[in-house]
Amino acid sequence: MNTRILLIIVLTVLNLTATYSFAQSPSKSADPQSLKLLETQGIEAMGEGRYMDAAETFAEYIKLRPKSFVGYYNLAAALSRADEIDASMQAMTKAITIGFTDKRQMLRDPDLAQLRATPFFESLMESWDAVIQARREHDLAFISRLITRKMQRRTSEEYKLEIVSAHGQVATDQALAELDLLANWAIDELFVDERTPGYLDDLPWIMVALPDKRGFLSWAITVFGPGVRGNISSVGGAYEHQNRRLVAQDLGATYRHEFIHVLHWRDMSARGHNHAPWIQEGFASLVEDYNIVDAKLVPVPSWRTNIVKRLLKVHRLGTIETLASTPMQQFTSSRPLAKYAQARAVMLYVYENGKLNDFYQAYLQTYNSDPTGIKALEQAFNLEIDAIEKDYRKWIAALPTIPETGADLTATLGIGIKNGSGDGVLVSSLPGSSRRRTGLHTQEVITAINNRPTRDLFEFIRVLGDYRAGQTITLSTRRGIKHHQREVKLLAR
Repeated sequence: MNTRILLIIVLTVLNLTATYSFAQSPSKSADPQSLKLLETQGIEAMGEGRYMDAAETFAEYIKLRPKSFVGYYNLAAALSRADEIDASMQAMTKAITIGFTDKRQMLRDPDLAQLRATPFFESLMESWDAVIQARREHDLAFISRLITRKMQRRTSEEYKLEIVSAHGQVATDQALAELDLLANWAIDELFVDERTPGYLDDLPWIMVALPDKRGFLSWAITVFGPGVRGNISSVGGAYEHQNRRLVAQDLGATYRHEFIHVLHWRDMSARGHNHAPWIQEGFASLVEDYNIVDAKLVPVPSWRTNIVKRLLKVHRLGTIETLASTPMQQFTSSRPLAKYAQARAVMLYVYENGKLNDFYQAYLQTYNSDPTGIKALEQAFNLEIDAIEKDYRKWIAALPTIPETGADLTATLGIGIKNGSGDGVLVSSLPGSSRRRTGLHTQEVITAINNRPTRDLFEFIRVLGDYRAGQTITLSTRRGIKHHQREVKLLAR
């Protein structure tokens, strides 16, 4: 097929696919085990030089998951190896129209060597900016349908982000500012290559959607299935790396957590890595709870470190080595709260010892020989893992216990609160004279205390725990679309 015709198809289909339905889930017969088995069989056939057998296997994968670029990309690689170049070009064209945008992967993949030698590939590389722009426009139109009421849109050229939000102007501006805060911290501490001029040039745009409940439910059903309807409160959001899409129903812990995944996956993709689950989740959960000290983000103990303290106390805290060797499926399915809590605690321990950057740089160097990260920990601390484990447990025991409920606080606002719609906690009741005393109204949303965000109950209680009865604090609130600041004197419990 003519090279130019193929490229025209890529750009045309990218524009047309903005009309596709939101559902991107595989067909009903495509259970994850079947997909994984086909992918494994195809990769094994490739390794044994049975390229047409691999192509047939990847074609079966495509039948089960026709809207995923994974099958088409693998098919293009198998056909390239088999020297079926025209068919390989068509499979790669289809992969790109569906959503494949990893130029660096195409350039380094040895299975695409024959395809890279074609005029098609040369033209594709020359037209890559147009491909990226077309995909950006498509993906932006796609996620905008999640916003079922007046939409706010923001763009970050610096980090190649498009943000659409169902929250108001003030909250959306704050969300964008927080992304900048998080990115500066994460790049300084971990992903230093993002500071390299031109690093983002060939990379696709990331879409960030902050929908209302209706839009979030629509997305959650496509990702987690219809069963999520009755348990939507347990799903905060996710970053879908293949689709370059972050969706969060809150502007707090989930939003922060998933954004670190955005940066980390960008770094992993550039290196051809897939880091250990405890490292991925440890980095992401570090920023769920933080304070600002001297204008810098500082991760702090949280309800997650409370879990680890309790596990240590009852002698049920697993070792760092056990955590490091836990595969993703087990990490997210077997006692996930405990595993996420320990991943955050270990990373907080590394961070507070001033070793976070040392650890990550060591991990990048030792990844191929030890993907668990234990060797990198030993290198960063210049200690054996047993000595690190011993010191880590002493550190856990000495951590403060963080307030998790109102009963843990010594001071109170004297009002009823509950989780709100993502930008803060909701005033649910005003007993006695508390309305006159505080100036608050029921259904008003408290978004910050002394300019410290309070996006959910955990964060609200943690922040309020730093103040004492008799102190006067400044509440940032939202009532409808209007924002206020109210000074309130705290009461003793």
